[in-house]
Amino acid sequence: MKQLPDESELLEILELVKAAEAKASEMYEFSKTMAHNTQITATKREEAEQLDGPPFADN
Repeated sequence: MKQLPDESELLEILELVKAAEAKASEMYEFSKTMAHNTQITATKREEAEQLDGPPFADN
């Protein structure tokens, strides 16, 4: 029969899971910000094109 991990191993695993969850949450928030900024850039470019001005410069 397989032996279960002891309490210290389980606590270590829990800390790793919590750290991974925090990093995933941070990455999700970053991706939302990037998507929002990309949409703003696209909107500004479209507005400039509609005004027959020069296209919005990419940075």
